[in-house]
Amino acid sequence: MSARHLPRRNLANALPRNAARTRGFTLVELLTVVVVLVVLTIIAVPAFNELTRSQRVQLAAMDLFTSLLRARSEAIKQNTDVTLSPAGTWAAGWVVAVGGANIDTHAATSNISISDPGVVTYRSSGRVAGATPHKFSVSATQTATKRCVQVNLSGEPVVTNGACS
Repeated sequence: MSARHLPRRNLANALPRNAARTRGFTLVELLTVVVVLVVLTIIAVPAFNELTRSQRVQLAAMDLFTSLLRARSEAIKQNTDVTLSPAGTWAAGWVVAVGGANIDTHAATSNISISDPGVVTYRSSGRVAGATPHKFSVSATQTATKRCVQVNLSGEPVVTNGACS
């Protein structure tokens, strides 16, 4: 017998009749996966909300820290007094100003509370005016996360975890 005359086998006939029906997922398997995903989502959402609030507090504290560094740097660079003052309240934003001219502004922070230590004035030496260090306590509603941004009398800002003491 030559290779040309061998009978061809039909693959559809070679598979069992129910092989076409065993491919894919059953409705019960799909529903089980959906239920597991819903349970995992219900568990993860509160933790994600807490993470978001915590990150907002950290971001506000770092923005304030950066503005304090900028004010100190400008005071040394321009050899003059530079102020960091609230735009109404600290939660409404703040302004870095040199001689009455704003050189940097920061917008309001939503759902963030920042304590009011008053205006921070940097002297041309980079030191803070006044006899007591300035302390900003940054917190948010519905979270226990707090950050303390403290300005030493030498002018160096420092961010620490927890409320200011």
